[in-house]
Amino acid sequence: MPRRKSTPPAAPPAADDRISYRELRNTPGRVWERLAADEPLTLVADGEARAVVIPVHGGDARGALEAYRRGRAMMALRRLRESARSGGQAALTLTGINAVVSQVRRERRTAERSRER
Repeated sequence: MPRRKSTPPAAPPAADDRISYRELRNTPGRVWERLAADEPLTLVADGEARAVVIPVHGGDARGALEAYRRGRAMMALRRLRESARSGGQAALTLTGINAVVSQVRRERRTAERSRER
């Protein structure tokens, strides 16, 4: 069975792909031309990156937004996994995980009982 080639991750926008808020406001036609090249642009205000402007194909803004949200979720999951590896939690066995869950549940029940009083 032939192996599928994986696509390399998209590179972050280069310095020449930065646009200022002023450029967006004063010359939007030039911004549209740059987006037509199918490359994301970084919107910069006060010298700091504030947003990424991406081209939307076929008017599918919802699909583009969904892809953005999935990407953010994947990045958050990667950070959690890295944190677990560096903190040693990634090495927990199922028994250890169950012990932690039981302990947290006991602590929550105790806290709920003390609030009820």
